[in-house]
Amino acid sequence: MSKVNNKKDNILKSKFFFKLFGIPACICIYLSLMSISNLSNYASWKKAMVEDLMILGLWFGISFLIAKSYKKKQEKDIKIGITLEKKGKGNSTFKKIRFSLIMSIITFLIGIFFAYDLIGFPLKTKLIGLFVAFIPFMLFMIILIIIYVNKENQKIFSISKKISVVITYLLLFYYLIALFIIVLTESLNPMINPKYYNFYRPDLNVFPKKIPEDVEDVQFLYSPGILQGGKIYTLYYIDKDMSLNEFDKKYKKQAEWVGHLEDYKEKSGLLSGAFHLIPSEYENKNDYIIYLIKGKCDDSGYCNHGHYVLSAFNEKTHQVIYKAEYW
Repeated sequence: MSKVNNKKDNILKSKFFFKLFGIPACICIYLSLMSISNLSNYASWKKAMVEDLMILGLWFGISFLIAKSYKKKQEKDIKIGITLEKKGKGNSTFKKIRFSLIMSIITFLIGIFFAYDLIGFPLKTKLIGLFVAFIPFMLFMIILIIIYVNKENQKIFSISKKISVVITYLLLFYYLIALFIIVLTESLNPMINPKYYNFYRPDLNVFPKKIPEDVEDVQFLYSPGILQGGKIYTLYYIDKDMSLNEFDKKYKKQAEWVGHLEDYKEKSGLLSGAFHLIPSEYENKNDYIIYLIKGKCDDSGYCNHGHYVLSAFNEKTHQVIYKAEYW
């Protein structure tokens, strides 16, 4: 039993396993912390943490199996009597490209991580995001090809290796900038396609799990927050089958305030943008009954920073609004 444990310890302590699992794990944790800091509520934070742990666990298992396979090959080579000199010649090409190959795989996976947030956005936004996300992968692939083509040239190999190491050290800073660029691009080109509502829907009870089928003029907007620009979720549609009594039963119990916009006096400035980016805008804003599920302001007196979650219904026009904003 102790021998089995020792073998596992040796694999886990090996430099190959450390590079294969350790480097992407550190980058993944770093990016996750950046993403989590921008989430709006505990449910979103918990969901993101579970997803990240699952990804890390899966990558740990894959890394362990690859490292174990690599260790078995080494042991097999020694058993069949391959000398260190011959082994060095036989595996010299792989050894030279190994680091660049590993970093190519890692940066490709991280690129997919970034690309995941670009689903459904306009083509121009998506292309910018993909280019930014995969720049490190392209650099390592170029270095990999250069080393492979010039594998006998020690000078080129030495220079390429140094460049690879420098790029690796700069990755954390680069991905911080890349994350900023992608979020900025998304903010300037918000998601407005209702087809992707379920993908970007916030983890808030007030928002419906899916858009009802028999509704008209459906409009959805998601804009990620960046710097002083707030995160916004908006769902709007006309539901001719909805009544005020039915809407009241759904949201009155969980609301901290119910009434018309002109009657809200509790937190000055909190609901000033409640109908912003809504099709009817402010034309009939006082016809809506607002159900303020959650609302919070800072102590400035002007609500410079805060957030709200609300639903609203216009009995005259049967317009329905769900909105959450964080700034």
